Amino acid sequence: MPTRKVLHNIDFASVMHPDDRKTIGWLNGLQVPYRTNWQFLKEIAMHPLEHNIKEWYEIFKAGAEFYTFQDFLRATTSKYREAWNEVENQGEGVNITAESLPKMHNQLMEACRILNINQIPSYSTDWMYAPYHFSNGETHRRIVMMSGSADMFDENEMLFVLGHELGHQAAGHKPYHMLLETFYMPFINDGAFAAWATIVKLPLLEWYRISDYTADRIGLLCCQDINAALSTMIKKAGLPLKCYDDINIPAFIQQARDFDQNFTSILDKGIKALSVRSSEFPWLVVRAAKLLEWYESGEYQRIINNN
Repeated sequence: MPTRKVLHNIDFASVMHPDDRKTIGWLNGLQVPYRTNWQFLKEIAMHPLEHNIKEWYEIFKAGAEFYTFQDFLRATTSKYREAWNEVENQGEGVNITAESLPKMHNQLMEACRILNINQIPSYSTDWMYAPYHFSNGETHRRIVMMSGSADMFDENEMLFVLGHELGHQAAGHKPYHMLLETFYMPFINDGAFAAWATIVKLPLLEWYRISDYTADRIGLLCCQDINAALSTMIKKAGLPLKCYDDINIPAFIQQARDFDQNFTSILDKGIKALSVRSSEFPWLVVRAAKLLEWYESGEYQRIINNN
């Protein structure tokens, strides 16, 4: 069994993809007014024709009390999304505990130990025979591992996907993921909203995809094996079960390196850009290329060495 370093000094903010860190910083800095003395309305009523919008806004701001956007989400979408998810997960899947499924539970505990995460999320399975997994919740955190993942991934790969989901939680993604899931996902398969969904999802999902680049970095820091991270992506990209013994990581690496250099005509670039931007998740080849770029930059090794 490989020896992995425990990352006592990890700074998750420094691990984040730059575009992800910028977006999360902006979102965390937003404020939502929840109480005011309404003095600005009196000013408008007294001087309705003056249009002193800037002055009225300053009066409103001076008399207002604000939530941070995070606190606002905790009191609204996150609260109800978490409650919905907990009821659904408890009724649909199998809770993974030291008693029910000790091997899978130990894998989660090991991932949390390596990443120095003290808030251990709940962990459960659900039925889907595919290499799929997800996490939800911020206050009540949970990772859901599809039954196919438990069969298809080896121990190192399981550490990568557990680290990936723990990474979403550690990087502060989940309140904003739940916001998007609440207002976008209910309409995704509704024909009446198809045109609306296609237009709206482009900007909504741009950051949603970028957040996976951060989670992949944290997954790699958890498993501490670039080949395990890449073999996970190969399996998620559709490698047939009968080919698992012949998995070819160098060929996939070459495919990832070639991706940006291929399809260079204006038409190909346009198609590639639109296809990527309309996808809910980043393409696995793109994820592999982004992770390799970060790994080869020396940042991964710097973090490992600092611990």
